[in-house]
Amino acid sequence: MLRRVAISFAVLAAIAGCGNDGGTPDRVIDVSKDDPKMNAAMEKARSTVGTFTAALASPRPGQRSFTVKVAFTDGKNTEHMWLSPVSFDGTKFHGTINNDPERVSHVKNGDDAEVEPSKISDWMFVDDGKLMGGYTLRVLRDAMSPAERAEFDKSVDFVVE
Repeated sequence: MLRRVAISFAVLAAIAGCGNDGGTPDRVIDVSKDDPKMNAAMEKARSTVGTFTAALASPRPGQRSFTVKVAFTDGKNTEHMWLSPVSFDGTKFHGTINNDPERVSHVKNGDDAEVEPSKISDWMFVDDGKLMGGYTLRVLRDAMSPAERAEFDKSVDFVVE
């Protein structure tokens, strides 16, 4: 069984604060449900979500582009998509779907969604130009060819360390 993970240069630019104008289609990548690196990344995101909620509640100067990744399931299909902008009410994250789904039909880009912290797939924000969190993004980036990675790095306004 595969899970689908949406990654897009346009969507990541939107997360980085540039806005998704829809000019670049989302790139959806199939990842095995049993992929150990992706599962470890999602577990790390869930176990460190307190770092994200603390920064979201009181962002320091230079901290921006707060977003969480959520799984949406429609029958046998699951896609993980980003919510941005996002807020946290102490119980759930609330945000707007910032991807065009490819395999799920019950949600669309621009829909409002909410998720409990224990159910997120990932979180990220930019702190003085550096990516914080983004654990699933890092797994996908690490799997890219050098040329794809260079293209990705040029498409975002943050550094992945």
